[in-house]
Formats: sequence, structure tokens, C-alpha cells
Amino acid sequence: MQAKSRRFQYWGYLLAGALAFAGFYFVKTMGQKMILKSVIGEPAEVIDRAMNSARVSPRITSRIGEVSSRNFQLNQIGNRKDTLVFRVSLKGERADAALKLWMVKRPSGEWNIVKSDTLFLN
Repeated sequence: MQAKSRRFQYWGYLLAGALAFAGFYFVKTMGQKMILKSVIGEPAEVIDRAMNSARVSPRITSRIGEVSSRNFQLNQIGNRKDTLVFRVSLKGERADAALKLWMVKRPSGEWNIVKSDTLFLN
């Protein structure tokens, strides 16, 4: 009888490991987009694109090195709910960078980045 229960234990551990890997892979690929979309709404795609492009930008990586982590902060939406200020912090091997993005919702309903500012910190 114990042989059957041990076989179940092995399959159970194998199944738990596969589920943990699937969860990790899902969060790694789609987690950030889903969190941004649920919190912010429409401009989440533009913000995600800006964060990913800043992480691999040659202008930024030449000054701070390879990016090891990133963090974002969303300032309060403006009074008319058509403006947004967004900050991205990138931690690199040699230095850090802080990006500030101003976004505006156009009459067509599209969100566009109007202005951006980059600050390099040692």
C-alpha cells in the first residue's frame, strides 16, 4: 500500500513544480501589463511600451550599464482626467536613471507622450 502513496507523492511534487513554473512564467511575461491595465486603464499600453524601450535604450544603457531593476510611480491624474505624469526609476550596474513622462489624452481617445525628461544619478 505504501508504494501507491509514494507514487502519488512524486506526481504531486511534479505537478506542483509545473504549476509554480507556469505561474512564474505568466507573471514574468504578462503580469506587469495586467497590473498596469487594471490600475491605470487605457494608458497602460503606452506606459508599458515606454518602460520597456527605456530599459533597452542605447542612450540610457551606455550611461548606467545593464538595467538590473525598474520601478514606476504614477502621479495623480489631472483635474480633467486627460493628463498623466508618470515616473520610471531604472537601477543600472554603474548608476541610476529617473525618467519623467507627461502624457495627454488626444480628442481621438489616444494617449500620447508629450514630454519626457531623463535624470542620471550616480
